[in-house]
Amino acid sequence: MTTPLNAITIDVEDWVQSVLDPDLPLTDRFVRNTHRVLELLDAHGVRGTFFVLGLAAEKAPELVREIQRAGHEVQSHGYGHRLIHTLDRDAFRTDLERSRKLLEDITGQPITGYRAPAFSITQETLWALDVLVECGFRYDSSIVPVKTRRYGIDGASWFPHRLQTPSGYDLMEWPVASWQVAGVRRPIGGGGYFRLYPFALIRKAISQIHRSQAPAVIYMHPYELAPEELSELPYRVPWKLRLHQSLGRRGFARKIHRLLTEFRFGPIRSVSASLEEVPVAGQAVWNPCGEMADAG
Repeated sequence: MTTPLNAITIDVEDWVQSVLDPDLPLTDRFVRNTHRVLELLDAHGVRGTFFVLGLAAEKAPELVREIQRAGHEVQSHGYGHRLIHTLDRDAFRTDLERSRKLLEDITGQPITGYRAPAFSITQETLWALDVLVECGFRYDSSIVPVKTRRYGIDGASWFPHRLQTPSGYDLMEWPVASWQVAGVRRPIGGGGYFRLYPFALIRKAISQIHRSQAPAVIYMHPYELAPEELSELPYRVPWKLRLHQSLGRRGFARKIHRLLTEFRFGPIRSVSASLEEVPVAGQAVWNPCGEMADAG
């Protein structure tokens, strides 16, 4: 039996602006680092979904065109990398529409997918799902199905599914990969988890997801391919943040290489098309304000 096609996604942003201080200007490092991602994916003949920050698109529109010309899917990561809980509904709508217009003007294609900065759609910011639908977005990839200190919703569906927003709209959700161990669900799909976990554990987690005939959604940031970056910055970086953000970077490219070698990957649009032929086991409409109900 063929294993499911998985989604590989890239959040195009600059570490300085998105992690250190959202008020700092973007450096040019995100362009260099994104080229590294493009080269790595091209070496494996893999296409992915690039969630591009509006500020990045504004600073480097030719980079967005390069991503598109290489056959990748371009979608929105918002405009200013502001966490949703720091915005009200009107400010979020402005951020969202500004990003979408920028990307549509550059690519000439409709922008219908979204990922929130730092996965900041949580139980407290579910109203953002309504705004996404009202602005014409068809899918989201912002909900981590595990509650952590910074993000996530316990009990959220861990496989691709249609959810019901607080106002009753339907929206397709693509949660990043997680796995269950000792009865507890844990994040696995990217970030520090991916950098620190051994590859054997990551392989085991993805195989567990596949046993349910579900695809894994993996994410990465271009700066994770740049182990030298933190030592080059002219800014003061607190030692705890420097330690947390540098751990695992030197081996990150090797892990991605092995991942792309051992499993099948594509952009979310291709994975979505494959699910029309092989439905995800137990596919359901999830109501984050209530209970999960079977899809019709």
